[in-house]
Amino acid sequence: MNTGFAWGRAVAIALLLAFVAIVVGMAVAWSFLPLDHTTITIDDETVRLAGIDGWRIAVVIAAASAGVLIALIIGALAVVFGLLAAALSIAVALAIVVAALALVASPVLLVVWAIWRVARTSNSGRPAAA
Repeated sequence: MNTGFAWGRAVAIALLLAFVAIVVGMAVAWSFLPLDHTTITIDDETVRLAGIDGWRIAVVIAAASAGVLIALIIGALAVVFGLLAAALSIAVALAIVVAALALVASPVLLVVWAIWRVARTSNSGRPAAA
């Protein structure tokens, strides 16, 4: 069984459910909040939200929902990227520490190994067991 497609399907379903929940929440907010004096100004053009009706409401809600969902995805990816960068930097720092310790300890280990080689008994005179 290929679990890669299962995870992708689960993420796609979760994103779709999140998008639907955001759309429903914005539609409910749009219908119950007072929008009489609410305006949006972009490049010196002002749009009154109370004046939007019909299919334009659905487009505004869908666009705002997509924007919120994209912002959530980008935020989650930024957190994951930050955690991965921190983990990578910790791994590199640990590798540097281990390399420095190995460099410092190598003369001591070489002397201990030489003493061990001299001090051990030689097995070359004994016959090998069959």
